[in-house]
Amino acid sequence: MISERRVSPGEVNRYLGDIQREISELEQRLQALREAGGAMRAAASSSAGAGAGAAAPRRRGRPPGSGAKRGPGRPPGRPPGRPPGSGANASASSGASNAGASAGAKRGRRSRTAITAEQLASRQLQGRYLGLIRQIPASKRGQYQRIAKEKGREAAIREMQDTLKK
Repeated sequence: MISERRVSPGEVNRYLGDIQREISELEQRLQALREAGGAMRAAASSSAGAGAGAAAPRRRGRPPGSGAKRGPGRPPGRPPGRPPGSGANASASSGASNAGASAGAKRGRRSRTAITAEQLASRQLQGRYLGLIRQIPASKRGQYQRIAKEKGREAAIREMQDTLKK
């Protein structure tokens, strides 16, 4: 494929490097699992009340290190997943201490400001307009867009309703 110029030598080298990196990650994960398995066997054998071979309860969610690989938008060193301070854990941990609360407030979601009655009416009108314009063939949408621009969305909605008989 290199001689046919379908693949460059750089791409082949990068692919081989990725394979080596993935192998080393898998080996590290296997080693961690072996260590955890050894620790669990030792704990199971030392516990008197537990039955022989009792496994530890499974934890919810993804196991550590199983997230997506670093993509083009993520800076190196940043773990995969949600950004810090977002999600359900942010609200639970922000109440833990005063210092944590102030740090969590900076990184958390912004509170929404209430919209005015005029904004709500405008958005509802726009929703009606969009719902009707999508039912009009693309070749005829221009005339209703002109009506909306010249006479207003209400007039365009009335025209579309008459055309669609709704």
